[in-house]
Amino acid sequence: MKNLLKLSLSFVIMLFLSSCDSGSMKDADKMKPADQVEVTGPVTVLKTGTLTAQSSTNTKGMVQVVTNAEGKYFVRLTEDFTTKFSTGTVTVYLSTSDRLQLSASGSFQLVSIVGKAGEHFFPLSSAPDGKFTHGIIWCGAAAIPFGFAPLN
Repeated sequence: MKNLLKLSLSFVIMLFLSSCDSGSMKDADKMKPADQVEVTGPVTVLKTGTLTAQSSTNTKGMVQVVTNAEGKYFVRLTEDFTTKFSTGTVTVYLSTSDRLQLSASGSFQLVSIVGKAGEHFFPLSSAPDGKFTHGIIWCGAAAIPFGFAPLN
């Protein structure tokens, strides 16, 4: 019976994770990935943090808040960034804590959808609010965290 319970729990976890792989397009319909942005010249790292994987994903890499010589702001995922990918439901957020609280208005800022491994620059309209202390990688389809990074 104990093995059956473990097997059932594993199956439920796999269903949640695979729901991100099959991809609910409702998030993707609202926002297209902005990872085609090219940033020229040197960037200055304002805040940086190493991702901690969650929900049995292989999430790794770093989240950074950077600015370029033109004074534009970006959230950067580093070259070694990877996670469990989907067809458009893995999203990047800035958050006031290591837990995304979508019901708490003002506790997060949606940055973009991300669809592949590697380096990405996501443009911000201005400098992010200082209250945002974490970068979050989130699976919208399953509403589960894939990773967080404290930004220092």
